[in-house]
Amino acid sequence: MLRRGLASSSIVLPLPRLGLVALVATLLCLPWSAVQAEGAPPVANPATVRLWATREGLVGRPTASGHVIGPNDHFVALPSRKALNQQVRVSYQGRTVEAPVLDIGPWNRNDAWWEPSDRGQFGDLPRWVPEAWAAWAQGYNDGHDGVGRYVTFPAMIDLSDGVYADLALKKADWVDVTLLWVDGPGPPPLAPATLPVTKKLDPRVPHDARYFEQTGFRVEDDSIWSYFGARGGVAVFGFPVSRSLTLLGCRAQIFQRQIAQVCDGGPARLMNLLDPDIFPYTHVNGSTLPAVDPALKAQTPVPTSADYGTSIMDFVRANAPDVYENQPVGFERTFFGLITAQMAGSDNPLFDLEVWGAPVSRPRRDPANNAFVYQRFQRGVMHFDGSAGRTAGLLLADYVKAVLRNRDLPPDLAAQARGTRFFAQYCVGAPDWLCRPPDLPGTDLTLAFEPG
Repeated sequence: MLRRGLASSSIVLPLPRLGLVALVATLLCLPWSAVQAEGAPPVANPATVRLWATREGLVGRPTASGHVIGPNDHFVALPSRKALNQQVRVSYQGRTVEAPVLDIGPWNRNDAWWEPSDRGQFGDLPRWVPEAWAAWAQGYNDGHDGVGRYVTFPAMIDLSDGVYADLALKKADWVDVTLLWVDGPGPPPLAPATLPVTKKLDPRVPHDARYFEQTGFRVEDDSIWSYFGARGGVAVFGFPVSRSLTLLGCRAQIFQRQIAQVCDGGPARLMNLLDPDIFPYTHVNGSTLPAVDPALKAQTPVPTSADYGTSIMDFVRANAPDVYENQPVGFERTFFGLITAQMAGSDNPLFDLEVWGAPVSRPRRDPANNAFVYQRFQRGVMHFDGSAGRTAGLLLADYVKAVLRNRDLPPDLAAQARGTRFFAQYCVGAPDWLCRPPDLPGTDLTLAFEPG
């Protein structure tokens, strides 16, 4: 029997297990959002609550119910497994959408605040008060969620892209949510719909010269901070996109372009980001990057040679051109121009080599965009944008973060990274916040990607 809802058509199937529903969806060639698992029957007078709603996004990722999020999907997330496969009705400024609960979140995963008893982790809170709201508005749990993250904004329900669009939401806002399986009456609003909600800063994170509001992260380690300043700062590293973390036995911090690390009490240095084990990929967000050229790599001077300092600089100048096919790509100029003697305390050109490594490919135009020219080095990829007349290193370390989180990950990169040991490793609340610890020994990602 077909039942047309306000958001999409649904097939109501009296199947008790989510796996059977997924099978039916597959056999009928239907999107998941078109198939509804049976939850508790609707009640005559369901409760309505006012919640601060945010957009989930995350297309391509699996939800807690096993559903893989599709474009324009229709579902919501609430912070307890007890809500999975139930239905809610979400209303906003005269628009209403009905959708299933297919994910757990935001913030907490064991906070069934709608239950009259046995709500889960936060039994001392009153019914109808989400822990995220209590933490943000009242300082409950010292302002943290159930796994120790500081609640910077009180997200209480996540909406999928389709629900968000159908409600015509332009940004996070208060919505009225009817829990169709929970008896009413509902509570008075936690706050008036006109109450502004602003992001709070984590008081545990000093907001000083090392803190970058552009990304919400701070350079925490003293040696990495000194190295960051001595090797070109933001122009070379980009902004920090993680907290301090432990990666493969080394203390590390991820920036947009580079990963800095301190291993075995030694000095700070850069991780070899483009090593085959870390980032061997050539298709990133629709762009095609040049692969390693074995013939060019074989010509690279070896560090043990007597005149290595001179020969490696000559090699860079000979193979990293400033002009390529009549385009002012500026690869040699960029290689030698980002680190000044004042920054490094010396005019030693080997500092530039330390950042970029030697060229390992020839310049190459992007086959999908004739204005883009790339050149691969051992530790980075230079990108010339002919439309803007600008050359800079690609933000490759930011993509490593995306691979670890399986979030904000372009489909082409996800297809290449899936199955590798770095892929989808960030599991909030798990031991060391790792999904598969044996794959990344000596690694601790606790709070690594939570901005402050």
